[in-house]
Amino acid sequence: MINAYQGIICGDSDEILARMLNEGESVDLVLTDPPYNLNKDFGNNSDKLPLSEFLSVSKRRIELCRDLLKFDGSIIWFGIHHYIGFIQSIMYEVGLNYRRMNIWYYENGFSRLTTAPLTQYEPFLWFSKSPKKWTYNVNDVRIPYKSKERLKNPVYYRKTNGEIAQWQPNPLGAMRGDVWAFPTLAGKLYKNEKTPHPTQKPEALITEIIKAFCPKNADGFYEGVILDPFHGSGTLGVCCEKLNEQGHKIKWIGIELEQRWCDVAAQRINNIK
Repeated sequence: MINAYQGIICGDSDEILARMLNEGESVDLVLTDPPYNLNKDFGNNSDKLPLSEFLSVSKRRIELCRDLLKFDGSIIWFGIHHYIGFIQSIMYEVGLNYRRMNIWYYENGFSRLTTAPLTQYEPFLWFSKSPKKWTYNVNDVRIPYKSKERLKNPVYYRKTNGEIAQWQPNPLGAMRGDVWAFPTLAGKLYKNEKTPHPTQKPEALITEIIKAFCPKNADGFYEGVILDPFHGSGTLGVCCEKLNEQGHKIKWIGIELEQRWCDVAAQRINNIK
């Protein structure tokens, strides 16, 4: 039996997800950055599949994640513009409910090509299991207002019933949009965070996503179960543990095929504890 919520599980996620499902496990949130099929070297051939096989494998994985979700759970699935349309179609096909296509935008992107535009974003999909109930902690991920000039004078709007009302700025900031601006882990500024993993995501980005989509308890602390079937260098686990150091009670499961990355993740998490 798999002891879920134990942290890092080193093994094949396709097999482990099926076992978790058979053993009655469930999670609140799947937050994952799977192989994009761009021929990256993760130590195996998981990113080098023919398109038809990549799509069939992706569908099977999405179905397993769907079945592991609790009724009001969500999937956050990173992708790449090459194939994100296919993944979105699969999620519709398996009965998940579209919430939003989000964009991770980074100004410090780079390109080795001069025959195409510079790449400055990666999309990530948000689908919920239920058509009517899901978690989104809007106030936890508000951002500063871009300009305070508009806040100096009253702003009025008309309600649906025709009544005129005055808009008041939220003291926590503006609502976050669906473009999430965080720099990549490039340069000396991120040398202490960066690992050799070829597709590592920034902790700042993953932490913000956790804050947005993880359920909270009655005391306002994050208290959900988060699953990453492609844990890589362990950023999901690192972010959860750092939040837990602040008093939150997140349980997390990070599955990774390659022992090398399991070891990197374990070291990063040990450095926190």
